[in-house]
Amino acid sequence: MSNYTIILPVLNEKDNILKLIIELEKIFINCNYEIIVVDDSSTDGTTQLLNDLKVKKNFFKHILRNKKKNLVDSLNEGISEAKFNKIIWMDCDFSHPPKSLKKIFNYVDKYKMISFSRFNKNSKRYFELDHNQNKYFIDNLSFFLNKICNVFLYSNFSDYTSGFICIEKNSLPNKLKGYYGDYYIELVCHVIRNNISFIELPYEELPRHAGYSKTTSNKIKLLINCYFYFYRFLLNLIKKLK
Repeated sequence: MSNYTIILPVLNEKDNILKLIIELEKIFINCNYEIIVVDDSSTDGTTQLLNDLKVKKNFFKHILRNKKKNLVDSLNEGISEAKFNKIIWMDCDFSHPPKSLKKIFNYVDKYKMISFSRFNKNSKRYFELDHNQNKYFIDNLSFFLNKICNVFLYSNFSDYTSGFICIEKNSLPNKLKGYYGDYYIELVCHVIRNNISFIELPYEELPRHAGYSKTTSNKIKLLINCYFYFYRFLLNLIKKLK
């Protein structure tokens, strides 16, 4: 079994984070692993829960960022603290179901990057699994963006905005670059340009377990995010054409 660092960037996830950590403990019980929670200065009680947990768990590290909230910076801080080469990160709201991580054990010795894809033919989206769930507008934008990336960047990758990944630390760039989820476009292009072995795996995407989405809850922020996604796409298209 490989050794794993699991990075969980959190912002106001008090109703999700402890349950997620318990699920991860069960999955990695036979592995040598650590969990690093990078707390982007939560205000809902998440921070206190994590401080209490830090005293009880020897595999657990809590990083409290007293800085401007930024997903990419949170991931970079977690990566810089990671002591193992196999690094996992995922959303903490259970839309990335932890049970899917069991699949990586069959592939981790063959591929340097394992990315879970919502657009794999064997994947299921939350609105397909539960027809009472409304499809969010952001999902239409995401589908459109990924189609563009698939056509104009590299056709052998389907989910350029996944954020659900296991990757070797020494395969990562020096720092992840981006404003929000657009960092994943940059990372995918880095992997492909450098001939780093990868595979995309299917999974069943679930609706958020509790709390609210940081992506869709603020319309102005959503528009800003869209700008940076397309900026990152254009930047990598130029790199490819050069």
